[in-house]
Amino acid sequence: MKITVPENAVETLKNIIKTSTDKPDTIRVFYQGTSCSGPAFGLALDKKTDLDEECEFEGLKFIMSVDEYKMFGDMAIEDMGYGFRVIPENMVGQASGCSGCAGCGGGEQ
Repeated sequence: MKITVPENAVETLKNIIKTSTDKPDTIRVFYQGTSCSGPAFGLALDKKTDLDEECEFEGLKFIMSVDEYKMFGDMAIEDMGYGFRVIPENMVGQASGCSGCAGCGGGEQ
């Protein structure tokens, strides 16, 4: 398993872990469903289980379920300035695709 994270996102994630002392220090990458631009993923502080793949990047520990990893492969995390975009590595550089559908709040009211 491989996770790619830009330097600014590494620092942001380290700060989140540092201030979340009551939570695990492992970052779970998880499939949330499908959005208008394809598969959607999230991040959460969680404990590793026997059903997880694990990797380390710049001192951060990431986990992902074996089944989800087999389905989506290596992941990239982008710091959008207002949150993170988590995508399969083969989708890096593609636009998010969500510019105006009513389902995600971008359409006319």
